[in-house]
Amino acid sequence: MSSAALKQIPDWIWWSVFPVFGGLTIAYAGYLTKTQQWLKIGGGVSAVALLAALSGQTWLVYLAVPIQLAIAMQIKNPYLIKMAPRGTILPTDRQTAQLIASVRGKVDINKCSKDDLVHILGLPIAYSNNIESIKAEGYMFTHLEELTELADVPEQSCHAIEPMIAFNYYEKSADPIDWQRLNVLPMSELVELGLDRDSATTICNERQLHGAYRSLVEVKRRTGIPLNRYKHLI
Repeated sequence: MSSAALKQIPDWIWWSVFPVFGGLTIAYAGYLTKTQQWLKIGGGVSAVALLAALSGQTWLVYLAVPIQLAIAMQIKNPYLIKMAPRGTILPTDRQTAQLIASVRGKVDINKCSKDDLVHILGLPIAYSNNIESIKAEGYMFTHLEELTELADVPEQSCHAIEPMIAFNYYEKSADPIDWQRLNVLPMSELVELGLDRDSATTICNERQLHGAYRSLVEVKRRTGIPLNRYKHLI
């Protein structure tokens, strides 16, 4: 299930239209999700409405009704996200990703597990495997484009989940990453740059036989050479 789950209307929403006690539904949502702010808001709205009713200010009681409903509808989606089982609501679009991130926080791409990639970010297992493979070699992602360049994640998918991703731990480098040199440099230059001769020969022979590499993951997949051997080249 994805953002369609956010179209649900919790039963407690309808009770928010009741005068005086409708605010308690907001407090109830706060109780279920352990959100202190909602508990205070709901309790405060009901307290004000009750005092107004006791003092005969019925106009204020009924004025509170649309306010109660507006607050209830405002917290509906955060409530559904907080209550949803892991993997139920996934970021199929950028707006949903922003909402999920505002409630649950961002996912550090360099520290998260494969399970997080699949059941929180909603990435297919194939792309999650690519990301895990690169991380296992010691590589640290530094920006969103690398998920496409290195792990073959489609640009559209990256754009959708961008609000949920953080790159908190990464290696700083003065030189831009340019794995494409593995497609153009001759074997002699690769060796001069510090790549062992056997690996350089394999990389060059493979690209000559089967064409240019489309990503860093493909270099690893087609040659079988661990990323750490040519990491210094990219």
